[in-house]
Amino acid sequence: MSGVARIRKFEIADLDRVLAIEQASFGQDAWDEKLFRAFYRRYPDLFLVARVGRRTAGYSITCAGSRNAELASIAVNPRDRRRGVAETLLNHTLRELRSRNVKTWWLMVGVENEAAIRFYERYGFKRQKLVKRYYGPKRNGWRMRFKATAAN
Repeated sequence: MSGVARIRKFEIADLDRVLAIEQASFGQDAWDEKLFRAFYRRYPDLFLVARVGRRTAGYSITCAGSRNAELASIAVNPRDRRRGVAETLLNHTLRELRSRNVKTWWLMVGVENEAAIRFYERYGFKRQKLVKRYYGPKRNGWRMRFKATAAN
């Protein structure tokens, strides 16, 4: 059901809704307003929101250099999950990364977040390296890689 959401660049007026989605998705690990504002200043072109109808359903932030990019964060409102919102956000970002000739797209995900790992693997990301204590004591992460130049 990809395509259900409309994607556009984040605007500061989206901040409260994005923070609510962040809190619903990550709880005590949620990022604060200051960090979102910093990403907006630094990477405005790849800080995206997904709209379903009149509401904000999700967001994603990708930090891109000349050859590599990192999916810094992605979250979807719990009520909008499993409806293609995250995939639509990734597809939009991937088109932009390819237009910039970015070769590799990276992300980090907690080893316990099996649903996210399955989603990323279905999309085409591959586990590359286990990073010990990435998320804190006894909280490891997988570094995953997507070859943006491949026809996935």
